[in-house]
Amino acid sequence: MTYEAPESHIHFISRALLRQGEDVILCRLKGKDWNFLPGGHVEDGESARSALARELVEELGEGDYLIGDLVGVCENAFPISETSSQHEVNFVFEVRVPTGISLGSQEDHLEFAVVSADSLREHHILPDSLKAGIFSFLETGKPFHKTSDSL
Repeated sequence: MTYEAPESHIHFISRALLRQGEDVILCRLKGKDWNFLPGGHVEDGESARSALARELVEELGEGDYLIGDLVGVCENAFPISETSSQHEVNFVFEVRVPTGISLGSQEDHLEFAVVSADSLREHHILPDSLKAGIFSFLETGKPFHKTSDSL
């Protein structure tokens, strides 16, 4: 099937609130001081859940990823140069990984850190609105919808 290119350039991204026990697993580009949730772009003809399953294998390798419910949506826009910005919509699913399984990056430019839920506030997680959504979900157990201040 062929899909028409959209006039808009909004990126749809499927992300994992990846949990091992009560810990959260964050992703980071090597050499950067900020983190994000693992995942990636939803491709044409792919559901957000299928995209996340594919991305987890690409980033972390084959594993027993238990993809749960959609826990939130975060709309975000940010500058990528002086003259251009990127607009993205992040779909966040809670994903469980059995304890005792070591997770290592399959991609040279990424690294992962296991962080206790109690220390999560100390970490620089982007976008800020998504970080707020994560805390909201962890505290209430209710799905979130967050929008960045730039929208």
